[in-house]
Amino acid sequence: MKKSTILIFSVIILLLVAAGAYWYFFFHGPGAEVIEPASSANGNIFNPFNRNTASTVSPAATPGASETPSPAPVTAAKIPTLRLLSNTPVGGYGASTTPNIASTTKTSPVKGTTVVRWIDRGRGNVYEARGNTVDIATISNTVLPRVYESVWNKNLTAFIGAMFPDGANLPMMIYAQLRKTATATSTSTSTPQAVNARAPYELRGNNLPNKMIGYAVSPEGEGIFMLVNESGVGAGYIAAFDGSSMTRIFTTPLLQLNVEWPEENTIAITTKGSSDQTGFTYFVNPKTGAWKKILGPIYGLSAKTSRDAKYIIYSSGSASKQNVNTYIYDVSKGTASDAVVNTLADKCVWGNFYKEIVYCAVPSQPIAALYPDDWYKGNVSFTDKIWQINASTEEIHLVSPIVDQSDRTIDAFNLGLDTRDDFLFFMNKKDLSLWSFDLVSGN
Repeated sequence: MKKSTILIFSVIILLLVAAGAYWYFFFHGPGAEVIEPASSANGNIFNPFNRNTASTVSPAATPGASETPSPAPVTAAKIPTLRLLSNTPVGGYGASTTPNIASTTKTSPVKGTTVVRWIDRGRGNVYEARGNTVDIATISNTVLPRVYESVWNKNLTAFIGAMFPDGANLPMMIYAQLRKTATATSTSTSTPQAVNARAPYELRGNNLPNKMIGYAVSPEGEGIFMLVNESGVGAGYIAAFDGSSMTRIFTTPLLQLNVEWPEENTIAITTKGSSDQTGFTYFVNPKTGAWKKILGPIYGLSAKTSRDAKYIIYSSGSASKQNVNTYIYDVSKGTASDAVVNTLADKCVWGNFYKEIVYCAVPSQPIAALYPDDWYKGNVSFTDKIWQINASTEEIHLVSPIVDQSDRTIDAFNLGLDTRDDFLFFMNKKDLSLWSFDLVSGN
């Protein structure tokens, strides 16, 4: 009896020791950094990285999309045209494609590789998928919880994110950069839910200005436009992607604004849409800060500007009609044409390579509602099809109904493209999952 009791206690002690070791390795081991809660009691600014915001990283320590360790082994399996990348909520993503290069014999081109990286909204893990394999790699497991959205730089080595610390009502803006861990090892998994305690990269960064209410990445992917609420006045700044070297270019009494930076000399600013309010779109010169009205007044306005700022796709809605209409606006001609398909401009994205092409997620069936308000609030939800519109020729093309290729209905938003327009990416508003659609094989 005594021997049995001793054996039981020994097993319990061993289990406790193992659990303690696992806890320490998971939260304090290489590549895993615990983010402390916001210190709101004393009013100090919360830095999720516990780093001096003036610290810098040498270029050699920062991974480019082509420098990231390739998933190993590469799974030889057919990649679906419509692909579920993450079944759990995502806090934003970025995508890029290496340019096509000539082969050694110069007789045929070698297709580049598309890379997409995203951050898990719950824990903050960063994952990577490539267009030539079904594997999904965990490239960082730094704990950075509740990042609700993010935009990435050109090389996918850093992102600007909006996160909500415990008890916060407003998002805190951060800059986060991927840096190699001391003992970097390449890992891959078949699902993005797996957690690896020795991910090849970790996140380091700093806080961005408090009360930032809008931001957009520069066309070359290395700068940022920031709209900051400064004592009730909107102040527009141009800065490096990490928030350094800020230069103020204008102030405005307007605060409820959506911002884009489609081309070098144009920042597009649109008032946030409501069915009972008229909205406007302005172009702002980032060098001079000069404003020019482009659209408006239009009820329920939402708008997206093409990458060369030659076209705008915009939608309108009104409280009286309870529907949505979509148009293509030619900036140089000052004329608008019916887009034929009706959807919210928030559900569209312009091509990066083919700048006259716009892709839109379009509801299969119209629903009477106040637009865009009811969609923003989640009062209405759609089952979408993907359409392509050529703004120059006014041709339209059904890319995919997607519903017959997925295991669920999709209300697409946050659409994006890689740099070569080979893949369309989007999130599902119903569950915040992340998807990709192969535009090359799909067409």
